[in-house]
Amino acid sequence: MNRYFLYLVLLNMLVNVIIFVPNILIQYRYEGAVMGVLIAIPIGVALNYLLSTTFNKFPEQGMPEIIANSKHRWLKIIHFCSIQWIWFTAGLITLVGFIDILDRFINPEMPKIALLVIYLAAIFLIIQLPTDRVMYFLEIVLFLNTPLIAFIIFKAFTNDYLSWDSMLEVGTHIFERPSLKSIAAATYCFSGYTNLIIFNRLIKGRLKIWNFFAIFLLGIFNLFTTFFIPIGFHGSDGAQEFQYPWISTADSLRLAYSPIERVIFLFLMFYMSITLISISVHWHVSFELIKGTFKEKISKKKNLLILIFYAGCSVAGVIFLNTILLNKITVYWMIVRLGFEIFLVVIFFIWARRRTA
Repeated sequence: MNRYFLYLVLLNMLVNVIIFVPNILIQYRYEGAVMGVLIAIPIGVALNYLLSTTFNKFPEQGMPEIIANSKHRWLKIIHFCSIQWIWFTAGLITLVGFIDILDRFINPEMPKIALLVIYLAAIFLIIQLPTDRVMYFLEIVLFLNTPLIAFIIFKAFTNDYLSWDSMLEVGTHIFERPSLKSIAAATYCFSGYTNLIIFNRLIKGRLKIWNFFAIFLLGIFNLFTTFFIPIGFHGSDGAQEFQYPWISTADSLRLAYSPIERVIFLFLMFYMSITLISISVHWHVSFELIKGTFKEKISKKKNLLILIFYAGCSVAGVIFLNTILLNKITVYWMIVRLGFEIFLVVIFFIWARRRTA
């Protein structure tokens, strides 16, 4: 199903609105973030195109199935030593970041570990499901939440307190030389396509050109909304004062005739399910890649050990990573992720062309 490809990309775009990307881009708003966003759009679309057209050569197969039929040992080494850890850490930083958000804005009196246990219980149930079931969960979550999030964004754009002058002021820095950090953060919005390494099992038929045109338009709207709306509400200087700019922006909105007047509560409720399924998708990919490194069917004991490892890393992350340290780590993680992503896409594209030539 071609729509599944768009679901994966859209999920990554939505989840990055709330946690790390806005903070990084706003931090570099006078130092090339605008140009970084403009550079990230063609890079993101190009990587989407290269990897998806490569997987078109292997219909209804994930990376483990493709590599299992390969005689190249180096592909298996890359597969075992790096890919699954990139996906695992992607889910981990999102999980730790959102637990911090829940602790700050939802229930400050509840211990973080208790919040983590609740989330992990749901995540572990989902990641062990077959890939098609995980996709069904994703489809349901997007179907229920995307229209409501779109309504909140519409309310933000039409709000009387949105300052277009502040947004234009930042826009005047368009020709500033961009930093690698801002480019890496902006390209991460497009990175949902990389989940094809497992979810290609569900893709039937070739992806059409309209898929990439839709990603191009969604990417432009997502990045400029994520970046500029908090600046429009809090000012070009004031926006940097917030650790989570979009949550503070949602708290600036009101629904006068709604049973729940403060938009922040609706915003966080919607994003609880969005974040849950995003982490589950990343860890499902990681889980399936780890299982794919074993020739035989993975035993229940190994399965349990993997989940214990995931849980242990999550507990350590919540205990030892405070908000500031997590953001610093995430900035450099995004740079490593971008380099690895380009390397993976180019190498796999070249290998697939030679194999099918």
